[in-house]
Amino acid sequence: MALTVLAKHRWVTTCPTRLVSGTEDAETVHIDGCTFERSALPLSAQTSELNGTRYLNLFSEGWKLQHFRLFNPLIFSCAFGSEEVFECLRLSFHSLLTVGGYKGDLAVITNEAGEERVRRIQQELPLKGVFSVIVLPDCHDEIDFCLARFRFFDQPFFRDRQPLIYMDADILCNAPIEPILADMVFSDRIHVTQEGVLGEGHPESDGHWYGWRMMAEAGMEFSRTQRGFSAGMIGCSHSAQAFEYAQLILQCAEGYRQKTGKHRPFIGYDQCLANYIFLKAQVLSFDGIGAAVTLHRLRSGHVPVFPSERRGLIHFLAVPFPEKLAAMKLYAAQ
Repeated sequence: MALTVLAKHRWVTTCPTRLVSGTEDAETVHIDGCTFERSALPLSAQTSELNGTRYLNLFSEGWKLQHFRLFNPLIFSCAFGSEEVFECLRLSFHSLLTVGGYKGDLAVITNEAGEERVRRIQQELPLKGVFSVIVLPDCHDEIDFCLARFRFFDQPFFRDRQPLIYMDADILCNAPIEPILADMVFSDRIHVTQEGVLGEGHPESDGHWYGWRMMAEAGMEFSRTQRGFSAGMIGCSHSAQAFEYAQLILQCAEGYRQKTGKHRPFIGYDQCLANYIFLKAQVLSFDGIGAAVTLHRLRSGHVPVFPSERRGLIHFLAVPFPEKLAAMKLYAAQ
């Protein structure tokens, strides 16, 4: 007999918020100190497939409400290019599994040139969950690499995830991560990390990291003193939300390319698009996992000095990958 979703997956229950797992036998399901007759469960709880189920409300002892939110996390990253990028990815995932105590699934989006290197990383990791490699055969240049983080919406492995997290390869975990992820299952927002102001630079500057030119051209009302966000960590509460906004970003990217006739209209293209779409739709939040990220800017050619604060994740920025890798190794060895 196939396991029911209650026994097959982990769940978050409330008052207090905590992670729980279920067990079952032929007649009953046991979870969080409660026993339920299998035949009395709603159909969505009797099946072994989630099919979009995000939460279950069940009564124990006839009247006590038991509220369970699905906890089926997936953290994924993208890796292309130099060997240093892949070594950063290995350190990143290793920190999630060890320091972060992460027991969920992992995935990497790469191209044909990177597949073998990702497979080697997979063999070296102390995995607790499933590891999936998504190979994009048409990923060739820097723009393709940047937009690859949004090309997951047609992947079966990414369905029924709650939450679904994208992380750059140059991020290390420095504190237990699952309590942060568990809080996300109650959110209806997309969680990101606050960075610079939208209107950085001047009208002729080359920066445009947070999409203000797109916003202005679209006739959107905004303040140039508002804070933009880093696209290096994007936390969606569930797959359906992530799929919708990933497709919107890719559609916007293609439409804007056609309008401008430029393959890369802006330097920070993927981040510009995400800032424009998320702010326009009013779906972003700087709370939760977004607030757990420390953005750490390194100085090229200098010995790195690390912050003592450990909120959950640290993102290494502002230098080429060989210098990031050296800094990440030093940080991980502390």
